[in-house]
Amino acid sequence: MYRCYESGGGYYFITINAFQRQPILTTPNIRQSFKHAVAATKLKFPFDIHALVLLPDHLHMVLSTEDDLLSKRLGYLKMLTTKYAGIKQSEMMTENYKRDRRCVLWQPRFWERTIRTESQLHSQIMYCYINPVHHGYVDKVGDWPYSTFHRDVKRGLLPPEWSGISVDLKPKKYR
Repeated sequence: MYRCYESGGGYYFITINAFQRQPILTTPNIRQSFKHAVAATKLKFPFDIHALVLLPDHLHMVLSTEDDLLSKRLGYLKMLTTKYAGIKQSEMMTENYKRDRRCVLWQPRFWERTIRTESQLHSQIMYCYINPVHHGYVDKVGDWPYSTFHRDVKRGLLPPEWSGISVDLKPKKYR
């Protein structure tokens, strides 16, 4: 059984995957739907996003809350994104998925890590920003458009040329 540690608020590092890791999250329809779902979810279950990166098949987010409704908040976010995108149940889904009213956009559940220190917070934010480089989508963090990195540059928190990783630490392809 999956359990989410709920402590009455705090900082969290979240990972949410697309259903069967389909590379669909950065398509225009899903991106726009996700953006609207974040805004609507913030109204119902307030939270702050400290970092977010949207990749084709998953997303990472560092958020903070004042309550213990993390699971409800993220479930609502996933549900609204699906609704706004106009995605319906698929004929290819198993009976279990149909019974649980799941869709073809998100995997069930999410992964979370409670952030307890300033050092962990910084590390998780940097992890979000460097993730597109790690996966080989871009060579520099600033080249990935679906990230709050650009927001933080505008706020003066990070320099535009920051890459966050040396070339030697990029994933190597083994022969």
